[in-house]
Amino acid sequence: MKKIIKGLGIASMMFGCVLTASAQDETQKEGFLKRAFRDMKESAKLQRQIDKANFRATKLETKAFYLEQKRKSKPSVRTAAERERMQKELQEANHRVESAKALVESAKK
Repeated sequence: MKKIIKGLGIASMMFGCVLTASAQDETQKEGFLKRAFRDMKESAKLQRQIDKANFRATKLETKAFYLEQKRKSKPSVRTAAERERMQKELQEANHRVESAKALVESAKK
C-alpha cells in the first residue's frame, strides 16, 4: 500500500512538473512562432532580391551573347577572325618545322 501511495505521489509530482513545463513551452512557442514567421518573411524578401538579380544577370548575359553573335555574323569580322586563326596556325606550323630541322641536324652529328 505504501508503495502505491508513494508511486501516486511521484506520479502527481511528475504530472505537475509536466503541466508547468508545458505552460512555459506555450509561451516560448509563441515567441518561437513569431521569430519563425519573421525569419521566413526576411528570407522571402532576400530570396526575391536574389531571384530578381539573377534574372537581370541572365537577361544581360543573353543580350551580350546575342550582340556578340550578331557582330561575328558580319562578313568583314568573320573573315578577319578567320585570317587571324590561319596566321596562328601558320606560325605554329613554321615553329614545328624549325624544331624538326634542329632535331635532324642534331641527329646527323
